[in-house]
Amino acid sequence: MSTECHNDLSALLPRLRRFAYGLTGAMESADDLVQEACERALRNPGKWEEANYLDRWMFRAIRNLHVDQLRHQQVVDRHSANEQYLSPGSLDGEKAFENLVTLEEVEKAIGLLSEEQKAPLLLVTVEGFSYKETAEILDLPIGTVTSRLARARGQMLEIMSSGRSDSGTREVVDG
Repeated sequence: MSTECHNDLSALLPRLRRFAYGLTGAMESADDLVQEACERALRNPGKWEEANYLDRWMFRAIRNLHVDQLRHQQVVDRHSANEQYLSPGSLDGEKAFENLVTLEEVEKAIGLLSEEQKAPLLLVTVEGFSYKETAEILDLPIGTVTSRLARARGQMLEIMSSGRSDSGTREVVDG
């Protein structure tokens, strides 16, 4: 792999970390996703060089790795006796946040969205990808991306106006 490719990958790191953090809600998990995606890109340069879109390949890789981790966690949760993961009320005692809209409230509201809504919302609104580019990254029809974005924005509006992001729980809103 050329020095130019390494530089391109290095330049992408802040955007990749931001996207991964938006998906996971935890910096350590986000960094793990980015690291694993970078390792895959460096091990298999032919996969993304063919399309000549390192950024799109990397965002897709992070999203796919995140989905794989969620599926794995669901299996672990089903076989775990740990009630912390089984009880939605296990986060009692968390302080209520101020009524003003803050970055933290938005982050929590994003965490309440379904996984199908979260990735398109982050790619379009935070990363600045077009609907078409987002559809390519997520391997979805553009109509599906448009629909998921509309539902995500509607859910965000509902969550933020109702104050549900203050609850401290991470429930998934169907979408």
